[in-house]
Amino acid sequence: MFDEEKDLKKWKEEIEKKEVQDVQLETAILEGFRQAKEKKVKKQRRFMKRSIWTTVAAAILLLTFITSIRVSPAFANAVASIPGMARFVETIQSDKGLQLAIENEHFQQIGVSKETENMKVTLEGFITDETTMVAFLTIDEKRFSPESRPEFRILNLEGDVVSKSRSIGASFEYTDTQRIATTEVEFEFVETVPSGELILEYEVQEAGDGETIEIIQIPFENTLQPIKKEQFIINETAVVEGQKIHIRSVTIGSLKTAVEVEFDEENTKKIFGFEDLTLIDDTGEVWSSINNGVIARETDNPNVMFYYLQSNYFKETNHLTLTFSKLMAMDKDEAFVVIDTDKKRIIRQPPLNLFSNLTVNGSFIEIEMKSEKGVHRDPFTILLDADGNEVESNSQGSINPFEKDMTIHFQISGEQYKNPLTLPLSFYPSYINGNVSITIK
Repeated sequence: MFDEEKDLKKWKEEIEKKEVQDVQLETAILEGFRQAKEKKVKKQRRFMKRSIWTTVAAAILLLTFITSIRVSPAFANAVASIPGMARFVETIQSDKGLQLAIENEHFQQIGVSKETENMKVTLEGFITDETTMVAFLTIDEKRFSPESRPEFRILNLEGDVVSKSRSIGASFEYTDTQRIATTEVEFEFVETVPSGELILEYEVQEAGDGETIEIIQIPFENTLQPIKKEQFIINETAVVEGQKIHIRSVTIGSLKTAVEVEFDEENTKKIFGFEDLTLIDDTGEVWSSINNGVIARETDNPNVMFYYLQSNYFKETNHLTLTFSKLMAMDKDEAFVVIDTDKKRIIRQPPLNLFSNLTVNGSFIEIEMKSEKGVHRDPFTILLDADGNEVESNSQGSINPFEKDMTIHFQISGEQYKNPLTLPLSFYPSYINGNVSITIK
């Protein structure tokens, strides 16, 4: 038995002796402000992230991991050989693309730390493809606030920002005096990931006024050889309950697989996404959506989306099939919520009436939503005023993963806006079904 497996078995035995009570839940880091491309209501390019709405104390995190997956010997060996990466075993094991990249030595270990009086940040290493970088960081904080807002950036040596984080996933461990965050950050670059010397910048801001609390810069050098993606042009159309879904292409990179999809303009339903989009290889192995990071991206065309799956880039296969059977969708004329912040009431919502308890306190807005147990995603992307102009805001959610209720918090900028506000939905538990199978190669 490998040392990694021995450690995990020992942790499991220790955890099973304890009765875990009053588990502290913490809202995970949600990255990104919504910006309108024009003043009128136009969809801009946005990134949708797998919602890691809560993080649980380390004992529960380990117990869930140990009882649900088995670490492969090859993977255990690969991770054990990289200093500082033991904390990331669960994250990487749950993503086959990341796992295969490390097993095939497409990973650059850094291990550089910088610290201030209140925190220490270590860039453990990263993985890249042509246009994306996934960085792994350990953040040791002596002073922290659940309400603070982190931001990660990649700078060149001149100090220019070449990429901002598109998604952040984190789990936390607590002691009496500190919080240790095991953090996975994804960066996307306009062109290729730059090689050579770069700087990773980590900034923590107060949630309310945006004042900087801490800022740390870590210099590093990217020497990973770029890996060229493999693209398959598909151009096939599937019909599910009368809704047309065009599969344009499938592009396989070393980090993720991108499925380019166009939803027909004449569809009567707004399709939010796929519930079970997968690739199946000739051995029957399934490559599903990624668990962490960016799961979808909009384009300049509001009907065209990219959906991301785990990558099988490093595995030889002769045949690949794309499958799906369930899509989240609802009638277009019902896919929004209307609220009045002056009257503090919900004016309109979809027939299921999942939204309730609207509260308004100055620039802060809260609204509750009932969802499926264990399924919690941010249901909104933008806020629009009565004239159709976007109202600048940021949002985050807090939930109990064992319950159905979710609370979405908004903080609106100080600018004046005209009521009522319209909140277009990007998530709602309404579905269409049909079995679809498309040959990729």
